[in-house]
Amino acid sequence: MFDESRARRVIRFIECQKHTKGEFHGKPFHLLPWQEKIVRDVFGTVRDEAPDMRQFNQVYIEIGKKNGKSELGAALALNMLINDDEWKAEVYSCASDRQQAGIVFDVAVDMVQQNPTLRKLVKIIPSTKRMVYQPAGSIYQVLSSEVATKHGLNVSACIFDELHTQPTRALYDVMTQGSGDARKQPLWFFLTTAGTDRNSVCWEVHQKAMDILEGRKRDPRFYPIVYGLPDSADWKDERNWYKCNPSLGHTITIDMVPFGQGFKDMSPPTKELMRLVLEHNVAHGGHPVLRWNMDNAYVRTDPAGNQKIDKQKSTEKVDGAVALVMGLDRAMKNGNGGGSVYDSRGLLVLD
Repeated sequence: MFDESRARRVIRFIECQKHTKGEFHGKPFHLLPWQEKIVRDVFGTVRDEAPDMRQFNQVYIEIGKKNGKSELGAALALNMLINDDEWKAEVYSCASDRQQAGIVFDVAVDMVQQNPTLRKLVKIIPSTKRMVYQPAGSIYQVLSSEVATKHGLNVSACIFDELHTQPTRALYDVMTQGSGDARKQPLWFFLTTAGTDRNSVCWEVHQKAMDILEGRKRDPRFYPIVYGLPDSADWKDERNWYKCNPSLGHTITIDMVPFGQGFKDMSPPTKELMRLVLEHNVAHGGHPVLRWNMDNAYVRTDPAGNQKIDKQKSTEKVDGAVALVMGLDRAMKNGNGGGSVYDSRGLLVLD
């Protein structure tokens, strides 16, 4: 069942806020079509047996970088703090570390400061990354990553940012198992870019989302959105860029389409790196971090012969190796663009 008035109420609240970054700073937050669809579906769909309650209590949004994920997350957090008719609401931001969790919170702070009405009603406590909606005694709080301190929370909403960076499932379990039982309709948002670790909690939730989207599983309380492509898709087909980046043409220009870490993007530069290494044409200067990362790397091959770097089951880092492949991809695509900036200067170091 769909309640148009409930959906419109949230849309109106969000569109009273303003953007916080770059050229869009200070401009009204007009929801893009993909954002409005999520808001309408999540807040307008109600239970047939209880039309005063939302149908969904978990929302999984997997989307590429630069598509406006943090801005949407901040607007949703403020809505749950102020506009959800929940007395003494408890809204939390979680991530793999407090700094990452604070990204969405900081955007929300900027939105409040740009809104004269909210500025009078919301008290911001920067030192503890906490804000209080004073008329209802509701709080929005950034949580650190120490799992032991999270038990006993009375969650009304949780914004879980970059789920794919969680090193274990411990924080996910603490925040989702029983923490919202005392609330009538708690709501969890899992916002993430695609990850590569198939042994992670993010992969588990991603698989659940895909099972629901592809009809293999049903969960009426779980709302999945995955903006991505199968590994077999042609990444050079411009039509596929829009499927991965729904903000393309709005907050992302064509030349800024993010590079993914699936087989489709990683295979060509991975194979080229292997060729260069075998021909002894990589000058790395014996860099200790890169050497360590490469030692941890494993080249995985899919049934079609595509290859990419993976850490398999290693708990050690491969970020430098992946960054090398991604940088090589940029060089391969812009090989005729002239010399390097480093032909005329060295590295810039910020103190």
